[in-house]
Amino acid sequence: MAAGVVVTVRLVRSFQHRNFKPVVFHGVSLDQTVPDFIQLVKDDVARRPGIPPPFRKYDYDTMKIVHQAFGAKVS
Repeated sequence: MAAGVVVTVRLVRSFQHRNFKPVVFHGVSLDQTVPDFIQLVKDDVARRPGIPPPFRKYDYDTMKIVHQAFGAKVS
């Protein structure tokens, strides 16, 4: 009973020059392994039309997953 979740991955080309591109993935299975997810991201980034060519062709070795622990703010 694994539901698909929404995951935002920040593709970082250079921390020094602040070259990053957030990419949103909808319906990500929680049953897949980390290497499977990394391969999914690499394959999708290579063919997604909204991503500039420098981000598409870069060989990523590390990824940061941006998450929000709780959806509500306290007032």
